[in-house]
Amino acid sequence: MSSPLPTDLAALGNRINVETRPYHQKIDKQVTLKFAIAVRDPKVYRQGIQLFYHLFKTIEECLSTEIARDSKYSAMLRDTWKPELARTDKLYSDLMFFYQDHPEKFVTPMIKQQIESCAHIRQVTSEKPYLLLAYLHVLYLALFAGGRIMSSQVAKSLKLFPQMEGRSVDEVVALGTNLFRFDVNDPQSLRIVFKSDYDLQTRNFLSESEKQDVIEESKLAFEITADGIKEIERHNLKRLQSKLSYQIVTNGRYLALLVVTLVGFWFARRIMVHILYM
Repeated sequence: MSSPLPTDLAALGNRINVETRPYHQKIDKQVTLKFAIAVRDPKVYRQGIQLFYHLFKTIEECLSTEIARDSKYSAMLRDTWKPELARTDKLYSDLMFFYQDHPEKFVTPMIKQQIESCAHIRQVTSEKPYLLLAYLHVLYLALFAGGRIMSSQVAKSLKLFPQMEGRSVDEVVALGTNLFRFDVNDPQSLRIVFKSDYDLQTRNFLSESEKQDVIEESKLAFEITADGIKEIERHNLKRLQSKLSYQIVTNGRYLALLVVTLVGFWFARRIMVHILYM
C-alpha cells in the first residue's frame, strides 16, 4: 500500500496541498515563530495545546457521531479514519500535566475564537459530513510533518518541565508530550496508510462539487488555526498590559505618597529653620 504520488492531481489530498499552499506557508511561519516563544513559558505552551485540544476533540466527536449514524458518508469516513490518530485523550493527559490535575481550567473553551471555531466545525460537518475530510487532512497530517521537529523542541526545553522527585528527566518529559506520540511501532507507516486510504475512499466516492467544498473548508481550517494562535497572543498581550497598568498605577501611588512625604518633610524643615532663626 502506498500513498498517491505528489504529481497525481486526481488525488484529493494533493489538490488540497496545491490549493492551500499560501495558507500553509503563512501558518508555518506563524507557528515557527510563536512556538519558539511557547517552549520557553509553560503557561503560553499550555494555552497553545489547549487550542488544539478543543479542535481535535470537536473533530473526533463529530466524526464518531457521523460514523455511528450509518449515513451516506459513514462507511467512507470510517474506512479513512485511523483510531491511532486520535489526539483528544493524548492532549487531555498533557493538559492535566501542565495544569496540575485541574481539568476545570481547560476542558471547556473560554476564549471567543475557540468557542466560535468549535461551533463552526460542528455546524458545517452536521450539514455536510464529508467536510470532516478537510480537518482530517490539514490537522492530522500536520502532526507527522512538523510534529517530529516540534516534539524535539519541546523535549529539549528546560523551562517547560519541572523537576519531580523520583522521576528522571525523560520520564517527566514523557508526561507532557503525549500529543506527539502514536501508539504504533512505526508512525510513518501509519501516515502512509492514512494517506493511501484517504485517496482510495475519496477519489471516486465524492462528486467534484463535494471535493471543491472540502478544498475550501481546508483553507478555512488553516485560517481557524492561525486565528486561534493570534487570539492567544492577544489574550496574553492584554493580560500583560493589564499587569503593567496595575504596576504603573500601584507604583504611581507609592511614588505620589513618597513625593508627598518628602514635600512634607521639606516644609517641616523650613518651618523649623524659620522658628529657630526668627
